Amino acid sequence: MRPESERIEFLLRRDGREATRRWVERTERLYSDALAEHRHYAADPAYRARFERAVREFRDWLAPGVQ
Repeated sequence: MRPESERIEFLLRRDGREATRRWVERTERLYSDALAEHRHYAADPAYRARFERAVREFRDWLAPGVQ
């Protein structure tokens, strides 16, 4: 799985900062919700670490002063 930073950089170039920020916020929420739902495949041990890593990348990117 590629780092989310690559996707974010692509979106920044293609769509601009504001659209990318909205995408990161929405996707972070979706991934976090998926991890909390025990029936979702994201909560499965085979995928959990990847989703957790992605959520951390999203939150780090959204942190004040990072964008």
